Amino acid sequence: MKRGQATLELLIGYSLAIVVIAITLSLIFLLFPSITGKNTAASYSGFQGLRIIGQGYDPSSSLFFIKFQNLLNENINITAVSMLVGSINYTSFTCTSKYVLALDNEECNLTASLSTGFSGNVYIHYTPANTSIHPSIAINGKVTN
Repeated sequence: MKRGQATLELLIGYSLAIVVIAITLSLIFLLFPSITGKNTAASYSGFQGLRIIGQGYDPSSSLFFIKFQNLLNENINITAVSMLVGSINYTSFTCTSKYVLALDNEECNLTASLSTGFSGNVYIHYTPANTSIHPSIAINGKVTN
């Protein structure tokens, strides 16, 4: 009887130790995802004249979205939004409004079939709204998801 009890206590002790180690490791990887080598935070750079408020990709709807504020000190008409990932150029876009006042926010969506982790260049083409000459100007930046 005493030998069986010692074996049972040993088994329970090892089981508890394994559970504690598993919980500790899962918390470490949950709280510090950079340990696994994957940077899960979406990032961006560039976009001179725009302040990026948010960007990301929803794989369930195949939509990449970018939300920005117009800091160009002029009203603009958005003529195109495109994204180049690898050798594929995605150009099918919709914006909540194609006319953006200075300092106003805008959100545009691109239909794209992307993997969960990607990096690409986004181009936002516009024309100044308050001039008689309407040159097409592109603002570009790099996004990473």
